[in-house]
Amino acid sequence: MLLKQQDVKTFESYRKAMRMSASQIKDDTKFCIYTEVELPDVSGKMHILKPFLVVGNGQATFKPLLPLLKGGKRFICEGTCSLHEGKVILQGGKVPFGQLKRQATLFKELMGKPLGIPTGTREEDDEEEIESKPPATQAGRSAPLRPPAGNIAASTVKQPVPPSPPQAALQGAKTTPPVPAPAAESHPVRLANASNTWHGTRGIVDGKCKELKQAIRAHYGKSHPEVIREIENNMHKIDAIVSRLDHSLAVSLKKASAAPTDAARSAELRVARGILNDYIRYARSEPLIAQIDRNPFGVKCNLRQVLAETLTHMSQTITA
Repeated sequence: MLLKQQDVKTFESYRKAMRMSASQIKDDTKFCIYTEVELPDVSGKMHILKPFLVVGNGQATFKPLLPLLKGGKRFICEGTCSLHEGKVILQGGKVPFGQLKRQATLFKELMGKPLGIPTGTREEDDEEEIESKPPATQAGRSAPLRPPAGNIAASTVKQPVPPSPPQAALQGAKTTPPVPAPAAESHPVRLANASNTWHGTRGIVDGKCKELKQAIRAHYGKSHPEVIREIENNMHKIDAIVSRLDHSLAVSLKKASAAPTDAARSAELRVARGILNDYIRYARSEPLIAQIDRNPFGVKCNLRQVLAETLTHMSQTITA
């Protein structure tokens, strides 16, 4: 079943369409996968679907609907699917099985059928590293920033800010960047410390986002009521960053630190590595992070810097 415009308006309509498509799967039914899409539910709450799976469409037939969606929307792969023993089996190159495995519960809810994940799939299959050096930029000065008309995403130039080197000093944050634990500490202790560090980093990000929202409200406090309503309706985009970088990594690191055996610790660290890789991809691909850092409201956020510092430290701790 080909998805239509009304099928991607809300999370509920997408779920209904996915269940219908899954019920009609035959051999060689097409599918395509994109990095990330944001869909609101009927109450206005935003759902981040990563990866975003479309059953019944290939890239060519789904592409006309992409402009209607928000999020990264970068094409990953396409292929064909079939049903086997009640499971949806995806076949194609570069299928992100590691991510799909971590979101198995969500996809079962969406399709009414579980995904068939190949035996031996590991979260490390999707592993990516943070860039330690910023990419080269073009000569010349960027266009000046101007206050937005109700949407923080419209207030910045389109070209993203390259991440600062992890070794650079952190500016504008309320706490100092994490310092790697002394070599004398055991791995479980370092993992427990890393769990606390991630909680602290989320506090920094949350605090800076709240500070920015207050500055936006203060700037437009005397604007027309319709403008203020539009601004408030867009605040959820800022909140989505904190929601996306949730407590899962800290919880997994804590479990790994308390594991009773080396084997149990290694198993939990594979879970933590998968979560970390997901965070890394999000921090690198989410344009709103760069836009927040370049906001015209006088709030120094440096979210890219904070996240690069901490995620690099998390990776080193897990690997140690």
